[in-house]
Amino acid sequence: MKRTLMLKNRELLDFDFEPETKQVRILDAPEADDPLLASLGFGGPMGEKAVSWTIAERRMALNRDDMPQILDAFGASSNVELVFRGHGLSLVDQLWYRKPGSTERWEDINFFDNEWDTSFGTAILMRDYRHIASCSLETPDVTTLGHMRKAWERTPDGIRMIKEPLFENGCDIEGALLASKLCTRLFGQNAARPLYAVKRYDRPFSASPLMISRDEELVQGSRLFAKCGFDEHKAQELIGPVASQDYVDILVRSGVPDAYAGAAKVFAFKALSLLADMHAGNFGIICNVETGACRAALPFDYDRAFGLLSADFPLASMCNNPAYAMLLCAKEFSNLDPSWDWSWYDPRTLDGFEERIAGAYTGYDNLPPNFGDLVARLFVIQRNYINTVALER
Repeated sequence: MKRTLMLKNRELLDFDFEPETKQVRILDAPEADDPLLASLGFGGPMGEKAVSWTIAERRMALNRDDMPQILDAFGASSNVELVFRGHGLSLVDQLWYRKPGSTERWEDINFFDNEWDTSFGTAILMRDYRHIASCSLETPDVTTLGHMRKAWERTPDGIRMIKEPLFENGCDIEGALLASKLCTRLFGQNAARPLYAVKRYDRPFSASPLMISRDEELVQGSRLFAKCGFDEHKAQELIGPVASQDYVDILVRSGVPDAYAGAAKVFAFKALSLLADMHAGNFGIICNVETGACRAALPFDYDRAFGLLSADFPLASMCNNPAYAMLLCAKEFSNLDPSWDWSWYDPRTLDGFEERIAGAYTGYDNLPPNFGDLVARLFVIQRNYINTVALER
């Protein structure tokens, strides 16, 4: 399949993608010497690999429970094929694929300015795949990663993602709401748009407002590693949970201002929210495509925040063995560096937050009765740890 990789209305390069082998071959990079390609991660010897990664990360996850039904409905052999049937448009960046001979323009097709068919997302949230084959594939749902069912919505207040909870009783949404409130306390009202809970089809969902403006893009995963100049071996190392020093290196290489304050913010938030799910798909940098200015994105996937430490460690076991839960936290979150910039941190903003945590989980079926109290204790331990680290500066 031949396509031109576009950034808005700018042709970046022509490539050929072989679905069976997943091999990418760059056919023509008319501006190969342009520093824009390098800044986007598509220049130099890693160019073809970066395009390959972009294709792989620009599709629904194969480990979604409903992927077999979706592929079967469309008669598609892969999730990548679904994307290539359309323009490959996303709501996190301004890249897309243009077919040979096409004269289409960004203004006419992008999701920021134009409507999309919401029936695909509705079918996903309803778990009703009977008529999904009649839905348009020109939808941001087709290019959104993650193993949970989700759908994008446009409202009068903006664009938001509606996401199914991990747990049937929706208790993880409560943890996500707590994480969103913590973000506001730590970083201010304007740091991020708050997450909230909604109901669809008599079931709970979380609603996350789009975190970027139409002139920005979220650069993450393998494309971010290519932009930083990492070789393929190092990039593969960084796919899983990111170490704090590797994260600092990523911010510095990306030219993010105040990188050491950015690292302190992200890892303090991770520790305080007990967020045990910070892999390459859950962090990144936000870049303005017009000016090139960039900043570190705050953590934005809160599914496993506040007590949902590990799918392999049942909640009942955690509550029956609080000392073990504390050891898990110490192992997972004891990676803060006093030499980072902690001047932004004000411990007074966290006063009393443990009381909110303790009361948040009441009324949920199948949760141990002392779950909220234990999570509040873990939060206090992490807060004391961060206070100690920040005061050593």
